[in-house]
Amino acid sequence: MKKLLLYIIIAATGISACKKDLEDRYYNQDQLRGGTSDIVPGLFTQLITTNKIFVQDYGEWFYLLSGGTSITGYEQVTNRYISYRYDWFSTYNDLTSGNGFDDYPITSQAYFESSYTRLKNWETIKGELDKRSGQDKQDAELYFKLATLVKLYQSAKLVDLFNSIPYFNAFEGGSGSTDHYFPAYDNPKEIYTSIIADLGELVNTLGAAYDQTSELGKSTFRTQDVAFKGDINKWIAFANATRLKLLVRISGVDEAYAKPLITETLTKPLPTQDLTWQLWYKIDPTGGGFWLRGLYETTYAAFIPNIIMKRMNYGDLTYNEGIDDPRLPVLALPTKYNDYRGISYNIDAQTPIYDGGDTYYPYADDITSSLGQNAKSMYNHATFQQNANMPVYMFSLAELDLLLAEIAQKGLAATGKTAGEHIKDAVVHSVDFWYMINQLSVYERGTADSVLYPAKPAANVISAWGDKISAKFNTAADLDGKMEILMQQKYIHLNLLHPYELWAELRRTRHPKLEPFTWRGSVWKPMPERVRYPTAEQSANPDNFQKVADQNNLTTPIFWVPTALRSVVPYWNDYNYE
Repeated sequence: MKKLLLYIIIAATGISACKKDLEDRYYNQDQLRGGTSDIVPGLFTQLITTNKIFVQDYGEWFYLLSGGTSITGYEQVTNRYISYRYDWFSTYNDLTSGNGFDDYPITSQAYFESSYTRLKNWETIKGELDKRSGQDKQDAELYFKLATLVKLYQSAKLVDLFNSIPYFNAFEGGSGSTDHYFPAYDNPKEIYTSIIADLGELVNTLGAAYDQTSELGKSTFRTQDVAFKGDINKWIAFANATRLKLLVRISGVDEAYAKPLITETLTKPLPTQDLTWQLWYKIDPTGGGFWLRGLYETTYAAFIPNIIMKRMNYGDLTYNEGIDDPRLPVLALPTKYNDYRGISYNIDAQTPIYDGGDTYYPYADDITSSLGQNAKSMYNHATFQQNANMPVYMFSLAELDLLLAEIAQKGLAATGKTAGEHIKDAVVHSVDFWYMINQLSVYERGTADSVLYPAKPAANVISAWGDKISAKFNTAADLDGKMEILMQQKYIHLNLLHPYELWAELRRTRHPKLEPFTWRGSVWKPMPERVRYPTAEQSANPDNFQKVADQNNLTTPIFWVPTALRSVVPYWNDYNYE
């Protein structure tokens, strides 16, 4: 492999100690196996560890939760314990002027712009590949393919948030063409189909690219691949699972296109275990740049809404094994009444409860105070806010099971199981997943173990719960009823971990049904469909921006929302739950 000068790209501001540690570890010639100082492996490591791609970001998460009116609040994954004291919720129904739904966490954190700059390494690696030949080129090709996978993954997320984005002429600013400096906004469906095709090509060729890599190159790859430690099969499975997810998403608007490709995708490798990985440094949940700090600092907005709580807690308010979801005690903290209570979006009914003294301790730094003062259930502090060993999430078996359940139920392809059987698999795998995440934590071990670290139920109890949800799914009257149960399970499984994915699925399927927002006698059912483009686009790329200006609002659906569902507002008519 070529011996090149060390190349370190350092952002102008906001570099944390943990990022400096990464640079020291992966750009230091003496610490790379084989003594190589090749630029490409380090660029790849930086790409997969940069924030807002796989590793979530502190500032982004702080603003997602803090006000209660951003994505996590409107999709009802988590929120404040709302009462009339928060007068800004009086504009909750305003999706026209933007005073209701808050897309500030996306726009202020430059999610649109930073996705392009954070993917700059793809272009740099491409340039390196083009200059090389022989074994040197073959060793670099593996990294380029994986960098392409990251670019495809992030670009699909941008479509899911913004719809039309610059894509086909983006990412190559150094080419000399003005089209690349001021790229056009491309048709979102064409972007999706291109991404799906490219993911298919990667699934078919990643293995060969790894096989042609030299032994030194493979050794370096095992060091630089902080995600999967050089296991190319996991990357292939991740690429194929991502392709499957996008195909299911697009199937609602072009089933004829999606069905044969879904069948093809099911013949290729898919994950056989949860795809998560540990960061290279110990997380400090109360400091540093990782997303847990944002979650820790907004504990006051980490109450579990009823649309999740009431789908886990079926009996009385206490947890009853066999009657209630076995994930309940590992996802939620009990209240001061030693039971589990969610927050309601019926603020008229909830305000007098709060004003009557059912208040809370707003922090995650003192479990005794939390258990003694909270009148509503927060997310479990050990599992979430204080979990110094929280892994980076990429995909999970339960998420795959739920995709397969939808495929089977809609007849998009043969999966080898019924949809109900996939639902049971999802429940079992999700229980395993969340008890694993909980047990990684070390917060207050020995202080409140029975509450923070509940014992995992026996396998037969978990299996029986899976049977119960499967039976509920099977007896649902129609596809709409079945999709409600499927998406309930997706909400329980992904919860705080993956709010963008849940928001995409809510908009795509119009499930699960949400609670109406009742404020001083007004009953509101707002449905934000997308986030707005950054204002800088209007001045930096004005000619191209004008062509999509009519989309620049909060109410234009993403292209993959089926026509028949675009007028459907996914809310209960009342506050009674199935």
